[in-house]
Amino acid sequence: MSSEPPVVYISVRPVGRHSYHLIKESGEYVINIPSAEQARVVDYCGMVSGSEVNKFEETGLTPVPSSMVKAPLILECPVNIECRVKQVVPLGSHDVFIADVLAVHFNKNILDEKGRPDPNRFKPYSYCFREYRLLSDKLGFHGYSKRG
Repeated sequence: MSSEPPVVYISVRPVGRHSYHLIKESGEYVINIPSAEQARVVDYCGMVSGSEVNKFEETGLTPVPSSMVKAPLILECPVNIECRVKQVVPLGSHDVFIADVLAVHFNKNILDEKGRPDPNRFKPYSYCFREYRLLSDKLGFHGYSKRG
């Protein structure tokens, strides 16, 4: 949403989502960005409620203490972003939690020789039209349209 200062958002259904109430009460969350190899476990986590099942025990994922918020990082996720809610916007089926980015953690094995995240090393993906899709093909770079 903003790069200076860094601001992100997530949208969560108020009904039937255990995480909704945790975020609403604490005012904090962590965005855990998984790799393509983790799509199955992420799908599972989205299908079961944390109020009924301990997702860490069920999936073998490892919670790690965050540096700035109470919600844990996930060791196996290549990227973890610690966030503090600054605004909640109800939009119907979902509420949007707009948050300041407090810290970003990258697993070292996804960084290139310049210390930047390399998408080819962790294979990010998205959810689109009820399917998980890789975000793998490079189409250009910032400013390439002006370079001719």
